[in-house]
Parts: sequence; C-alpha cells; structure tokens
Amino acid sequence: MVLAAFSPRGDQFAIGAGDGRLKTWDVASGHVCAEFSGIAASSSQALDGHLALNYKTLAWGVSSKKKKKKASLIVLGTGGGDVLAWDPILGELTWRTNDCNTGGVTSVCFAKNQGSLFSAGIDGIVCELEVASGKILSTLQCSKSSITSISSSPDASLLLVAANELRLFDMRTRKRLRKFTGHASSVNVTVFTEDGRYVLSAAVGERNIAVWDTNEVGKEAKVTLAMEHPAVALDSWGFEKDCTERKILAVSETGEAYIWSGLSLEELGKAEPVRVRVGSKNSGKASKQSILLGRLVGAGSVVVARGTTVRPSFETVALPEEGVIVLPPSEQGNLLLSQSEPTIKRGGDDAVTVLGADNAADASLPKPRIEAGDVKKRKRREANVASEAEPSQEDKADGATPMEEDKDEQTMEERLMALGLVEDKRTEGNAFENAEVVPPKSDSLEVLFTQAMRSDDKSLIEQCLCVSDTKVITNTVRSLSPKDACTLLRLAISRLEESPRRGLQLLPWIRITLLEHASYIMSNIAIQPVLKSLYQVVESRLHIFRPLLALSGRLDLIVAKIKANETSKSVEQTEVATAVYEEDEEEDSDQEVEDAMADEEEDEDEEGEEERMDEDKPHLENGGSFSDDESDQSND
Repeated sequence: MVLAAFSPRGDQFAIGAGDGRLKTWDVASGHVCAEFSGIAASSSQALDGHLALNYKTLAWGVSSKKKKKKASLIVLGTGGGDVLAWDPILGELTWRTNDCNTGGVTSVCFAKNQGSLFSAGIDGIVCELEVASGKILSTLQCSKSSITSISSSPDASLLLVAANELRLFDMRTRKRLRKFTGHASSVNVTVFTEDGRYVLSAAVGERNIAVWDTNEVGKEAKVTLAMEHPAVALDSWGFEKDCTERKILAVSETGEAYIWSGLSLEELGKAEPVRVRVGSKNSGKASKQSILLGRLVGAGSVVVARGTTVRPSFETVALPEEGVIVLPPSEQGNLLLSQSEPTIKRGGDDAVTVLGADNAADASLPKPRIEAGDVKKRKRREANVASEAEPSQEDKADGATPMEEDKDEQTMEERLMALGLVEDKRTEGNAFENAEVVPPKSDSLEVLFTQAMRSDDKSLIEQCLCVSDTKVITNTVRSLSPKDACTLLRLAISRLEESPRRGLQLLPWIRITLLEHASYIMSNIAIQPVLKSLYQVVESRLHIFRPLLALSGRLDLIVAKIKANETSKSVEQTEVATAVYEEDEEEDSDQEVEDAMADEEEDEDEEGEEERMDEDKPHLENGGSFSDDESDQSND
C-alpha cells in the first residue's frame, strides 16, 4: 500500500509504503528533503525501528489558524490506533496520540484554516483533535461498522463519513443531515470541492466517480464520470465563485490520470477526459512506471508524481483540450541501468556478447521449427552442390579429394521409422507451407464490440450479439468501459423491444451488463429511461404469466382433489367388503354352532322320550317285555 500526498502549497511531496518509513521530496528539484523513521510503537513489547509502526493513512495540512504562520504538518494514522504528527521543516515528531481509535485508524483529514483535524477508525468513531497539541477535543459515534474514509469541508462545518453508505454530518450540532446511497461496495476515497458544496467519491472495484450535491437528498449522484479502472486518488479545481471552468482529476489504480473539464457539472458529465499515462520510448511496449499522484495547479496544467517509491520524479504537464498524453519513463529510481557497451572482448579475436536492455529482445525471438525430413533434403542439396563444385586451392595443394556423401545412407529418423519406434510424419514440400494454421482463440470481444459501437456498424454489432457463450459475454462486458457498457445496454434493450423473440439471445448480455456495471448504471441519470423501458418490456412479458400461474395452481388443486376422492372411495370399498365378508363368516359359523346345538338337544329329547317310553312298558319277570302287537291285543 502506497501512501502519498502533496503539501498544501504543492511544493513538496510525501510518500510512504506503509512500513514505518516516510520521505518528503522537493517537487522543483526532485531531491529528498527529510526522512522520518525510527519511532517505537505504543506497545512496550514491540521493538523500535521503521517496522514498529504500520501506517494506514496519510494527510498533509496546515497546523495554524493564522494566515501569517501557516506551518504545515504531516499526520499519519497507524494500524494500532495511534495518530502521529511530523513537522516536515524540522524533521521531528511534533506530537503523538495513543489509542485514538480502537482497532486502528483508517482515515485522517484536516479542516482547512480551523486548527483541527479528524481521525476515524474501525470502531466507527470520529475523533476531533487539536492540530497544535494532538489533544482529543470531541468524539462522535458515526457508524456501527468500520469507517473507510472521511472528508471535511473547508470551513469544518460538514463532515462526510463513508462506511457502508455516505453520511453527511453537521459538526456544529453533531447531527446527521442526510445520507447518499449509490455505491455498491465500500468507498475508499472522498474529497470536498473548494466551495464545500459538492463531494467526490470513488468505491473499491467501481470504475466511476460520483459527484454529490450536499444540498440535495437522493440516491442518485449529480454527475457520474466513467473510467476504465477504479480510482485511488481525487482532486478538484475551479469550483470557487470566481472560476468559470471546473476540473476534476482522478488517478486510477493502474497509474493513469484522468482529467475532466467543463463550465458546469452537466458539461463535466458529458466531456471526454484527457488521459495522462507513462509509456515506453518504443511504441507498443508498456512501462513498469506509473503515475503515483496528481494535483491540479491551474486551468491548463497538472503536476504529476510518477516513477517508483524509491525515487519518484515530478513533471508539470500542460493539458490539451482532448487526447492522451504519454510521458516517457524516467530513469530515476531504476536499480539496474543498461550497459553502454554490450560487447566485451576477451583475449584475441573472440567476442562475448552480454545481453542487455538494448539487445535482449533478439534473444527472445521464437525459432522456426523445421522438420527432420526438410533438414535431410537440405543437407543432401548442399552435399550435391559441394560435390559438383571444384576443389579449393588448399585441397589441390594437399592432394586431397573431396569425400562423397552416400546418398543411400539412411538417417537416424528413417532408421527409427523402419523399426516402428517413431511415426512417419514426413510431408512433401515446405513444412511451413503444409503446417496447419490454428486460428487464435479469444474469450473476449471487447475490441471488436468497441469498434462496432464507435463506428455504428450494425452488422458487426449483430454478429457480436449472436455470441451465446456465457464466459465470452462476461469477459467482454467486464473489459468494456462503463460508458461503452451503457451503450451496449441501450442497443440490447432497443433490439429486445423491436423483436421480443430474441429475448433468449439478448437477455444474457443485458443481465451480465447490469451485474458488472450496476453501480455506474444506477448512479447515471441518463440511463434511467432505458431501464424503465426494460422494466416495461419485462412487465409486459410477465403480465400473461400471472393468470396462467393462477390457473395452473387451480388446476393442480382440482387434480389433487380428484385423486384424493378416488383414493378415499377405493379405500372405503375395500373396507366395506372386508367387513361384510368377516361378518358373513361369523354368522355362518354361529349358525352352524346353533344348528349343531339344536340337533344335540333334539337327540337328547328323543333319547329322553325313548327312556320314558321304556319305563312305561310292563316288564316280565324274566326281564322280557311285551311287543307292540301284544300290547295292542291286551288293550283290546
């Protein structure tokens, strides 16, 4: 993490790498003014030295209210929660406030000409400190989560606190005035304009800058400025009453500066930025150096600090109306310089070539691949030419005869092919002519799509929109600038309105564009009518689905009811048949038992009657009895 800041007058530059070292440089001469290191940490267990402190934020401001004694002060916040103040003139530590913010300080800012400064940290508390002594004047709980950035208005009446959203506080009443929502991610840098009316903000991963009006309440930014990469530093100029032209500067995380110019905010939103970057002397080669920080110094110039943190260089650049300014890389700060004499002779005529920056490019050239069959043919042709040539004078003098090459001798490759150990891949003619040309593969249509949109080539746009690969669509949309992404969104939505049948083809483009550039699209006022038309198209397509879904639900209920009724009827029939069968079985068994008992009773009755009849018959003395005929006769 690189911490950098210009002095209030712009004559000095401070830079640190977060390891406890801080250096100040003179912008005019490019020499080191002072170096600050060797401070112990607040904990007694930590060691002294430049690694004892972990700097997280840096601010350079004025340390006195009086105009005659405007001494500057460099304030740094550490990861341990301490705030330190350095005197850049004396090179000494002015004061130190320990445990200012629990968990670590994330941002510090000066209130211009007010003799106070503010610090914020992970604990969500903003502390107001006295510039002269570092004494904590007041504290304010501004957020329940970690604060990422704070910025004070020039008169110290307003304080902008960035956490999960932007909140504007009135420091006189200690109350929140309003909040601004429009960034999808955490805000990493904020700054007030000179008049204190507007606020510039940039978020992590968002390729745009939002301009907010402190007098208005809303979720949409006043103006949104598009970039190709997220911003890490902001500056403004010309927002005072006497100035007519306004300028906004932003430095991206890739080390490129963007400058927008306009007479009003509306013109700033429509203007194309002037871009300043560091390039190589040889066209087409990128430079490892980049722009560290920029500062607007007038209507037509900007001071940029570029190079490396070891030794930065400074340059004042005159701004044109439009275009790209490419600065040559500086040789300051390079650890290894190129050799002026790449060729070194050692003994006799032998020469050793030392590869350097000037001739190293030739060593990395790809070597052409030549098939073994072509090498054999070339050698045979050279041998034939040599055999036909006349012997040299030396050969004649020695009486030597040139040795003839055996044309029928097989090469090693041919022998391996004859044994079947190597496949025969020999081809007739030149290997380069017969080699298959593999088309280059690409997973992005960013260049093609940009050219099509800039030239308004409808056929080329249609060709790009016909791509259905999700990976290609994602990479293409992600690499587009926010402005080109909005143009793509307009084109896709207009084609969807004209032909709703193409929804399956166009909706992936629309969906991925909304996901990748959501923050810029939601904060851009000009794109809102396009989103409303998209909402209307989707609403019209979904309007017929609601009654169909309701009808489908009712049909499902009816079908479920019918199935339930059929199931209950079958269960009832099964239960009734079982009960009847079991009852009949029991009745039959009971009837059989009753019949058996009745038969037994009848048998018993008959046996009893027979016994009684036997008892009524007269018995003979010899134990005999009369027969029926005899009894009848006796009765007669």
